[in-house]
Amino acid sequence: MTSVKNAPERLTLGSTFSMHMKMGLGYVTRNRVVQFQENRSIAWHHFALFVWRYDLEAVDGGTLVTESFNYDRPWAFVIIALGFPQRNRTAMEGTLQRLATIVTA
Repeated sequence: MTSVKNAPERLTLGSTFSMHMKMGLGYVTRNRVVQFQENRSIAWHHFALFVWRYDLEAVDGGTLVTESFNYDRPWAFVIIALGFPQRNRTAMEGTLQRLATIVTA
């Protein structure tokens, strides 16, 4: 499970934030917001420059949230070979389920 270590009250383009992460051992990532459109999208990356992104789309009765991760880096073959695409997909599904639970509670 991840948790915020340090972040501004509100994220905007250029904001930085840190997250406690755990994949076997615990570690901390420092991230920078690289795309931001109010109520539409937010994207960020850490030192390896892989981009995580949330896109929001208004739909009848709520908002469709799409999470994505960009493997478009020369060194991506390493994390792909280590099985990270499936791990990320599983983690993303869990994140989206937690978001749905929070906003519908």
